[in-house]
Amino acid sequence: MSIRRHSHRPSAALALLALLALLLPLLLTACDANGLFSTGTAGGATGSTQVVYWSADTTPIDVQAVDDIIAAFNKSHPDIHVKGIVVPSNGGNDLTALMTAARGGTGPDVYLLDRFTVNQQAAIGLLEDLQPFVSKEKADLSTQYLPFAWKETLFQGHPYALPLDTDARGLYYNKDLLRQAGINPAVLDPSRGPMTLDQLKRIAFRLNQTDAHRIYSRVGFLPFEDQAFHTTWGIDFGATFFDRAACQITPTEPAMVQAFAFMYDWAKDMNASKVQTYLGSYLPANAPPNQYPFYSGQLAMTLSGDWFISNIQEYAPKLNYGITYIPVVRGHTPFTWSGGFSLVIPQGAAHPAAAYRFMRFMAGPEGQRIYTRVTTHMPTWKALLTDNSLFSGRHVFLKNMLRYARSRPSLPVGAQLSDEFDTAQQKVVLNVATPLQALQTVYKRVQPQLQQYCPVM
Repeated sequence: MSIRRHSHRPSAALALLALLALLLPLLLTACDANGLFSTGTAGGATGSTQVVYWSADTTPIDVQAVDDIIAAFNKSHPDIHVKGIVVPSNGGNDLTALMTAARGGTGPDVYLLDRFTVNQQAAIGLLEDLQPFVSKEKADLSTQYLPFAWKETLFQGHPYALPLDTDARGLYYNKDLLRQAGINPAVLDPSRGPMTLDQLKRIAFRLNQTDAHRIYSRVGFLPFEDQAFHTTWGIDFGATFFDRAACQITPTEPAMVQAFAFMYDWAKDMNASKVQTYLGSYLPANAPPNQYPFYSGQLAMTLSGDWFISNIQEYAPKLNYGITYIPVVRGHTPFTWSGGFSLVIPQGAAHPAAAYRFMRFMAGPEGQRIYTRVTTHMPTWKALLTDNSLFSGRHVFLKNMLRYARSRPSLPVGAQLSDEFDTAQQKVVLNVATPLQALQTVYKRVQPQLQQYCPVM
């Protein structure tokens, strides 16, 4: 997804979501015919097939993009009417509402799914195999999409999703705050190449400020917030995540331990308890998107993706900022990594053929063109990457970063592995477990689940 969500609610919320999934069909009959998305026209033509689209993404800009795509599709396909519904998740990779609804026969026809989790959801039988539809395409779809994005849709050689978007990550910095701290913003200019992590830390700590109670009122950078998290630093330090020959995840490989040690030491040097106080004040769970501290000057640098450009345009249009490469452990070679979302048909969908036609539009050149313009995400449809009308200003820099991009290995335990890394990271940032201890727990919890799928093809 683009933006990661870290909210962790108590188990009662899971029960509520499950109940909501069962009641949704009844609730929708009492709602506006357009659901929570605007679908362009109410109802649809008489006799048209209604396709229900669910998304857990509540980001206003992304919702607007989907509004526009659905309206365009409904206008050009009078025999199908798409109804968009926002169904908030429990955070992370939770799919409780979808699973409950699908098993109860009340699930959607199309669902927006984080692409690196497709393998796992296909493995447990939640998704429809799209091979019967893809095989009827006139052109080979695998050649139309970015190779890594298409690969992430496959399970046992068959596609279970269509790639919607991708992204690239970089370091965003507030030029005015740097100058106030006596730092020339030119030192972060991308023309100089990526700085090292040591240089980043020295600059960030100069930007830290505390109030009269010695509580942080501004921090320079947090390497465990937004896209500064375990996957980014694991790739930075050279982690592989998975040993295919041995069919083993590798959370305790030296590179991953070093990545977690980097976060552990940073939190320790800032005082882990004071960091948590800052997070509680300026980055509370479920805070409105317009209250992100980078916009208001309480956070001087943040590591985020290309979608963050449209967020700044929306919430802080006068912010004087720049974007540069992700800092590296050593050397001068830039790097980034790319993920993204996809469209899937859950098992038991009422109208799979019509659903595929909508997916093909939304994840094809028509839909991706709209999505890119509105959100500043990047397309996975390769031909659109050469359409210069879709990219301007800072977006061009991040688009060009795709040449350096890596992606996570697609695994049938990918979502579980990511969630366990989240838990391990939280322990490390709190300084309540050493990196090795936390990562050993990841291996113990996930490897037995992976074993049933070995060998992973």
